[in-house]
Amino acid sequence: MTLFRGTGVLVALALVAFAAYINVQSLVEAYGSGPPYFGRTTNMDKWSDPLPGLLMLDALVLLIALVAILQFLRRKQEHEALCAVPDPKAIADDLGDGADP
Repeated sequence: MTLFRGTGVLVALALVAFAAYINVQSLVEAYGSGPPYFGRTTNMDKWSDPLPGLLMLDALVLLIALVAILQFLRRKQEHEALCAVPDPKAIADDLGDGADP
C-alpha cells in the first residue's frame, strides 16, 4: 500500500513535468525567433495564441496533481491512525481478571 501511495505522487509529478515540457515547446514555437514566425507580426494570418489552450491544460494537470497529493496525505494520516490502535489481543489480556479457570 505504501508503494502505491508513493507511486501515485510520482506519477502526478511526472504529469506536471510533462505539462511543463509541452508548455515550453509550445511557447518556443509560438514566440521563437526562427522561421517561419519571426515573432508575432510576420505571419500574423497563420499565427494563433497558444496561451488559452495551455492555461486549460495547466489547470487540469494542477487539479490532478493536487488531488493526488491530497489523497497521499489522507492515506498517510489513515495509516498513522491505524498504527496507533493497539493490538486487540493485548487489550483483551489487559481486561482479563488474570485468573485462568
